[in-house]
Amino acid sequence: MPIRDVQSEVIEALKTLLAPAGHVEEGDVRTMFDDEDTGLPDSLIVLQPGDTIELGFGQETPRMKNSVREQVTINIVPVTRKRQYAAELRTLRLAVKVATAGNKAGLDSVQGVQLVSFAAQPTVSPEQGRRWAFHVMPLQVTYVQPLQ
Repeated sequence: MPIRDVQSEVIEALKTLLAPAGHVEEGDVRTMFDDEDTGLPDSLIVLQPGDTIELGFGQETPRMKNSVREQVTINIVPVTRKRQYAAELRTLRLAVKVATAGNKAGLDSVQGVQLVSFAAQPTVSPEQGRRWAFHVMPLQVTYVQPLQ
């Protein structure tokens, strides 16, 4: 029997939750917008997996044989190339907050998710010669990953 990949389940659940807010893709914003891609909509939401850390219960507590408690940061990144980007990013940010309402940010269906919270959320204006602006919304998800 294959081992459940809780991180992948979280990403898939977020795609489903965020779909009503707009076009959602998993990727890396640093590489997605290097070229002028006419195939992308003017605004979208990128799910960019970030750091994963293993959470211990103290130095005296050994790792568990059957599972590990981890925290992954998934950057939910509303992006837009619209000229009036500030208003569009605020609209997308609010749509993300509505879609991820609740104690577990709508991830109640993912078995093992324990705690979910947003970290500080910077907005990045388009750089010189670039058209895309984005708002980084780091979602920190703590869960238990089965190992067997």
